[in-house]
Amino acid sequence: MTEHETKITQAVGKVLPAVVSITIAKEVKDITKDLPLEFFRMPHYQEFLEHEIEHAQKDEKGRIKVGGGSGFFVSDDGIILTNRHVVADKHATYDIGMSDGKSFEAEVIARDPINDVAILKLKSKQKVPFINIGEIKTLILGQSVIAVGNALGEFQNTVSTGVVSGLSRFISASADMMGNQERLRGLIQTDAAINPGNSGGPLCNLEGHAIGVNVAVVFGAQNIGFAIPIEKAKRDLDEVKKFGRI
Repeated sequence: MTEHETKITQAVGKVLPAVVSITIAKEVKDITKDLPLEFFRMPHYQEFLEHEIEHAQKDEKGRIKVGGGSGFFVSDDGIILTNRHVVADKHATYDIGMSDGKSFEAEVIARDPINDVAILKLKSKQKVPFINIGEIKTLILGQSVIAVGNALGEFQNTVSTGVVSGLSRFISASADMMGNQERLRGLIQTDAAINPGNSGGPLCNLEGHAIGVNVAVVFGAQNIGFAIPIEKAKRDLDEVKKFGRI
């Protein structure tokens, strides 16, 4: 194994225990509330709805799973960083799946709609592994990076490597299933594979420190992904700690 490969495997070993999958679930009554009026004008909509509910994937409390994403612990008391668009639904519940197979419920304590950052906290008190926050001041083009997340909402602990392909990028990204757009500035561009479901996972350097929060991928293009610089998320964390909100 080369020295570079050793650095990658050591960094992955540090990072993986602190990366989590986020499962989004909703009560049936809340799902029906969110359906557009046109749905209820469809013929046989009741039978269709009952069929979909019966065959939908559910959690242990009978709530319907409606999506997923990634996140990572940034302190040992259960504070989690992710994307705002992952936890945008205020009527949903968010279950945190850890790398050891354990699952816990979390509450959203802050959402930053400008930078697409959200902060969650485990409802149960316990010590957890966490990722140290790095700096991007010294980040340069071509620097090696590691992306970790819950790829496609199915493949937990997916690791991909690449380099920093660009800095200070500006994009317009889809913020939800309704086609709403959000404009994000100052992003890190990378060719490390970022897939749907990776949103909210960490982009790390070879020291195993988080330098970004994975946020978007360009569909139809190869090896073009983006991450929010970690300093924007750190600013949100500091404000929540100081003021209780962003």
